[in-house]
Amino acid sequence: MFRRILAAVGVLSAIAPAAQGQITPRSEVLTGAFQPGFVGEADEARYPVRVIRLGEVGIASGRVLLVDPFLMSTRDMPLALTVRPGRYPVDLAVADAGESGQRVALARLLLSDAPAVRWALAVTDEQDPTTLRGDDIFGYGVDSGTGAFVDAAVPAWLATEYPASDTERYGALVDDWQARGEAAAGPLGIPYGFALVESLGPGGAAMFSTGWGDGHYASWVGYGSDDRPVVIVTDFAVITVVNFPTAADSR
Repeated sequence: MFRRILAAVGVLSAIAPAAQGQITPRSEVLTGAFQPGFVGEADEARYPVRVIRLGEVGIASGRVLLVDPFLMSTRDMPLALTVRPGRYPVDLAVADAGESGQRVALARLLLSDAPAVRWALAVTDEQDPTTLRGDDIFGYGVDSGTGAFVDAAVPAWLATEYPASDTERYGALVDDWQARGEAAAGPLGIPYGFALVESLGPGGAAMFSTGWGDGHYASWVGYGSDDRPVVIVTDFAVITVVNFPTAADSR
């Protein structure tokens, strides 16, 4: 898939009919998909899931950005949480969708070995989950079939090192990402996919294929018993990960 995008798009939330209640996490899937032997479901299909350790990404700034890496810019806002600066493992839960191929169903940034005891929708400082109704979500838009966990300092570094006026140099950079990411996916068992961990200035980016491709995807933050974030999981809508409230729930 050609991932070099010439124009960025900004998406704040998926639009859905208003209803009472809010989207809620299914912790058994957010956790279970990264455990051996998990089988995901979507409609009437069953997808066996395996876990790939993509590598470790540097988060030197202590702030995490969830974004399409081929569209990221200094306008993108990090999540409303901080982590200890360091390097963190990134895992992909890959669903075997049969004739539809190997699909990255979920991706996680593992911040701690501690178990998550509660989950909350991942939001930026400007996003208020209490304003959401029905199956509205906050998340990030994907227009290149690729998502990422990124150090929040990276977009500013890219803007300095690869200024907008030098489109040829920036184009060569993302063409290199594309070539290496697509080449790396095959040996990881994701044919025709994308997988790349890159050091970029002060931090880094972990990039990967997104489910069935382009879309708008929600993420969840798991908190430990000390109420500190221990994991960030992005759902790429391949298997059921969230409950949508029914009309009965709103009464």
